[in-house]
Amino acid sequence: MLEFTSEAMQIYRIGIILALVVALAACSRSPVITITNRSPVVLTNIVVSGSGFSERIESIAAGAERRVSVRPRGESGLRVVFDAGSQHIDVDDLAYLESGDGYSVTVTVQSDLKVSASSNLRGY
Repeated sequence: MLEFTSEAMQIYRIGIILALVVALAACSRSPVITITNRSPVVLTNIVVSGSGFSERIESIAAGAERRVSVRPRGESGLRVVFDAGSQHIDVDDLAYLESGDGYSVTVTVQSDLKVSASSNLRGY
């Protein structure tokens, strides 16, 4: 019969707790939104929002991209608002995402300032 010392039991318990923490962290992957600016102008005053979240990005240079992690409350649509030169762009219902399911959304601003989005589940 195996006997465990109190020190061995303590190490065993700590190992189990660490394994649970790692497993839970892997299950709750926050959605990541990538905004790609293919326009010839700098995008400013960018706000990415949905159910339970609103993230502001100061600017994205022409030809650049920025990533932001969000924490929606349950199921959510995606809204993106920004200024491009003298134009104010506001596009709602771009994509669908949920909290903690590893969603990845790519928002692309084209050269004519039209906005499109595609989404997928990371790791699937």
